[in-house]
Amino acid sequence: MPRHFSLKTGCKINLYLQILKQRSDGFHLIESIFYPLARPADTIDLAETRGSGLVIRCCPPELESRQNILYKAFDLYAAATGFRPGIKLFLHKNIPVGAGLGGGSSNAAALLQTLNRIAGSARLTAHKLAALAAGIGADVPFFLCGRPSRIHGIGDIVSPCAVDLKGLMLVLICPGIHVDTSWAYRQWDLWRDSLGPQDLCLTSQSAKDKDFSFDEKLVLSNSFEKVIFKHFPEIGRIKTDMLINGAAACVMSGSGSSLAAFFRDRASACRACTILERQSIPFYFYNL
Repeated sequence: MPRHFSLKTGCKINLYLQILKQRSDGFHLIESIFYPLARPADTIDLAETRGSGLVIRCCPPELESRQNILYKAFDLYAAATGFRPGIKLFLHKNIPVGAGLGGGSSNAAALLQTLNRIAGSARLTAHKLAALAAGIGADVPFFLCGRPSRIHGIGDIVSPCAVDLKGLMLVLICPGIHVDTSWAYRQWDLWRDSLGPQDLCLTSQSAKDKDFSFDEKLVLSNSFEKVIFKHFPEIGRIKTDMLINGAAACVMSGSGSSLAAFFRDRASACRACTILERQSIPFYFYNL
């Protein structure tokens, strides 16, 4: 009897992201800390069918092209294992695209895990599945892990770590600006030689809070911010608004456009949410 699966795929934020250098093959070496979030989340409904191959239907339908990372995940898994079942998949997209939240990578990891679950004797070990995931996209291995992690290499080296954000409130801001990651890296490359080392990252700290310490081992920053804020000043303005209005820290996730603003007290968090609502800027609120 055909099996059916209903999956929820969450997202991630970067608490820290430093671009180290570009390799000869064009990929960039990074150091980062990824923190998983259960929402916003995509929904994947997946059913086995007769025959072989993957058929994708999406909401919105423009995601149904062969460029969808799900096709790459399916094809690489089939090539590695010889297991190529008939799969019909419906993706309902809630994670903003081009927001630095890793939604596509999260989808791909969920599909890999489901294929591995039903592959029987063709099933890959966890190590081989992670290696396969790295060939699909830099963030995919992290979503197989799903825990706060330090990220190295091109994003393929994942080391779970302890990140204690208990007691903080998070406002995840999704301004609806699409930032293409490949474009962002190209822009960073153009700026790299002209920027001093001290200018490559913008810290998250509020200028009015000189004694602020988010965590002795965790300073939020993102190498992309100076470049992205130049081309999309609206994102930088939102970050400034959050810091002025009481955020203890605010950092852009990935190559943008989403921002993670952290608050120590509810009054400041609610004030920031009111400001965002008045400007019709989408956001999510979390008690961590």
